Amino acid sequence: MDKKAKIREWAEPTPRNYDKVKKVEEEEIIIPTPPKEVEVVKKKNSNWDVIIGEEITFFDPSLSYEITGYRPITMDKGLDFDPKPFMESGETYKRTGKYCTFPFGTKFYADFWTEQTRRCNEGYTIGNYRITGDHYYFLNFYRLPNVKNYGNSSSPDDFPNFYTKQYEYFHYIELCEVLGYDAAALKSRGIGFSEIAGGLGVRPYITQRQYRVLYTAFTETYLDKVLEKCWKQLEFCNQNTQGGFKRLRQKINQNRFKRSSRKDKAGNESGRMSEIEGIIADAPKKVRGDRCRRLFFEEAGSDPVLIKKYGQAEALVKILGKRIGIRILWGTGGDEGSSLAGLASIFFNPKDYEVLPYKNNYNEKGEWVYTGFFVPAYAFVDDLTDDRGVTNEVLAKEYYEKLRKDKASNPENLLIYKSEYCFTPSDALLREGSNEFDAIRLSEQITNIDLLKNVELPVAGKLLWSLNDDGSQNMNALPIWEPMKTGKLLIAEHPIIDNDGSTYRNLYVAGIDSIDADESSSTGQKNVSDFCIVVKRKQFGMLDPRIVAVYKDRPKDVREAYNMSIKLLQYYNCQAVLESTRVGIITYFKDHKKTNYLMKRPQATLTDIVNGNSNMFGTPATVKVISHYKELIRNFINDYCHTISFREVLDQALRYSDANKKQFDIIAAWGMCELGEEELHDKTPVLRNQSKKEWTSDVGYYFDDYGIKRFGVIPQTNKLKWQLGNLRQ
Repeated sequence: MDKKAKIREWAEPTPRNYDKVKKVEEEEIIIPTPPKEVEVVKKKNSNWDVIIGEEITFFDPSLSYEITGYRPITMDKGLDFDPKPFMESGETYKRTGKYCTFPFGTKFYADFWTEQTRRCNEGYTIGNYRITGDHYYFLNFYRLPNVKNYGNSSSPDDFPNFYTKQYEYFHYIELCEVLGYDAAALKSRGIGFSEIAGGLGVRPYITQRQYRVLYTAFTETYLDKVLEKCWKQLEFCNQNTQGGFKRLRQKINQNRFKRSSRKDKAGNESGRMSEIEGIIADAPKKVRGDRCRRLFFEEAGSDPVLIKKYGQAEALVKILGKRIGIRILWGTGGDEGSSLAGLASIFFNPKDYEVLPYKNNYNEKGEWVYTGFFVPAYAFVDDLTDDRGVTNEVLAKEYYEKLRKDKASNPENLLIYKSEYCFTPSDALLREGSNEFDAIRLSEQITNIDLLKNVELPVAGKLLWSLNDDGSQNMNALPIWEPMKTGKLLIAEHPIIDNDGSTYRNLYVAGIDSIDADESSSTGQKNVSDFCIVVKRKQFGMLDPRIVAVYKDRPKDVREAYNMSIKLLQYYNCQAVLESTRVGIITYFKDHKKTNYLMKRPQATLTDIVNGNSNMFGTPATVKVISHYKELIRNFINDYCHTISFREVLDQALRYSDANKKQFDIIAAWGMCELGEEELHDKTPVLRNQSKKEWTSDVGYYFDDYGIKRFGVIPQTNKLKWQLGNLRQ
């Protein structure tokens, strides 16, 4: 069986496979046949990066897939692609006002609409390129507002243009269906994806039999908006396809439920029997009804019960453990509040929710990650799009960056704009937080970093142990810093040291949000967090307190993270407060005789613990403890937000919410750090070798050998000048 037949058999129940109908719960359900595993036969000089039979566990848009006929079309790929032949039927309608001029009832008429139906069901291939059936319908039969001639009453609607990002998304949806995955997307505002959602429901209703589509939304407003789009398309096809795609609704034709069928004089119903229904589901139990082939979650970013509802909805797309349909959800940048937590969890943990992961590097660091499908704002700028539908993303990004700079004077408005017209998933989720911390101050500092670029950014690098003469690691010496272009360890300020290299005690403090499992052992866990350590410098003379280092990672071997924490603590000569539920790191520190770098349980947390023991390592993350360290973080942001140069720290503080606190590992580590600083509030910073000196911990103004007044650690040779300088003042 060829690949098209596989897709067709899975997607469309036709008279050829009605024998696959099973009796389940006294109702007939058509069980589509998913593609069977076939033996992989590697072909020399294959035209496909991924051939039929290869295991596919994620969608990489830079590769070609034989199973759906997808080929990448980008600035440097697919240069021979021409979208015009794929849009011929729509162009014919625009020129003539008709799709088909053949008389109704003739063979030519029947052949024309049979071919259009085939293209809408199976997709359409021209040369080396194939668009999916849903995309073909969208380009040739779906009507949306004419943006270029908006307000022109003579032509209020038009067919969509071809955009390669939409082409990519349609293939992602089909790949999900063929492979048996669900689909999740996060997108910028105003790029036509809500219209695509309408098309994904209307197309199978029109071109397939006994196909049930269900739309759900948390509010009536969200549901009715998408249903209005669907009903508009049904009316267009009824009135403008010369009967080819006309579908009567004589039995059920309600505002939120329509069925394609006819009634005879006796009231008996017959026909195609496809359905579109909408349900307001403001509680998980309301996601119910007959099983469906496509189940949509409209505006998932505004749904506070999304996770429970999504889980309960599994029963509508599976029978006896066998998948018969797909769950499709999406959200838009600019949604706000804790309701975003559900969509964020599914988007960032696709495998945990049976969503096909999407390989991309849409993040601040440009790292390759596997998330749900993401669409940045700069993927769509019509004036910067070529004849193939490819947007020049470099110029488009510059276009949006200019608009952002124009709004920089009002941080709150800029925050909203950045979230709605997002570059990264973090941008889209900027308003996820429940306003635990001052969003204005945080967004101002993000503006300083991203747009004004007047903040010196942390430097990535690694800490290395020095080596003994025999080549072994010297874990008792000060680690050696080595800068790198990228890395998990970021340092904004290195430790302050004396002239002879001595570091201070009680000047720095750290907090650790640890893990007991590494990357290799986290399979199947949901909301898995990273190991994170935050190092902070206390107020020092005239220097404001500041976060100086952050390390965040989930290494393949968790001992790498433990080892890095020892290096950091030794580098800054400080202790760390540890969240007490993690015991693996304590064992590691004990084995390496480094427990002197772990702080005993802070006194401020003992009142919330029955039989609290101040000699124990670690602090329990109780409600009271979390509330207390959030207050300490809040105070720091209010007073010293301008000192934060770590973009991800600001991002997590802005997006933080208790509802999804497990995802904010930096906040957890930072909170532990604040508890540690509170514990050290009455301890004066002293040099490591203080006992060997009389006065080397003096910090203040002094005059150097050239008579220039300076501030800092006063050199011993300048003690007299320092004393004289103070007398002069």
